[in-house]
Amino acid sequence: MTQPEPFAVDVERRGATVVVIPAGELDLSTVPQLSRAIAAEDGYETLVIDLRELDFMDSSGVRLLVAEQERAADEGHALRIVRGSAEVERVLRVTRLDERLPFVEADELDAPV
Repeated sequence: MTQPEPFAVDVERRGATVVVIPAGELDLSTVPQLSRAIAAEDGYETLVIDLRELDFMDSSGVRLLVAEQERAADEGHALRIVRGSAEVERVLRVTRLDERLPFVEADELDAPV
């Protein structure tokens, strides 16, 4: 059995957009790291959370996405989420968040801003 890759968060500024890219397993122990990375950013119009590098996400990650959606509404910025792996998608489908969260296609994210 192979060990999972360590959790990491990359942040990219693209004009008025901040792209946050968590990688590895998003769970109770790693959600605080992702939350801190998001909280460290300010002055953006759009926050993108790109789930493509996640291997796993539990209910803690789900709660973080819902909290970021609520925060975006409260603070007046846009939130966009790029869909992840089949396992991550399954969690979103089971919780029906795939119907509620503001998803964008990966090619929309990769287009020049």
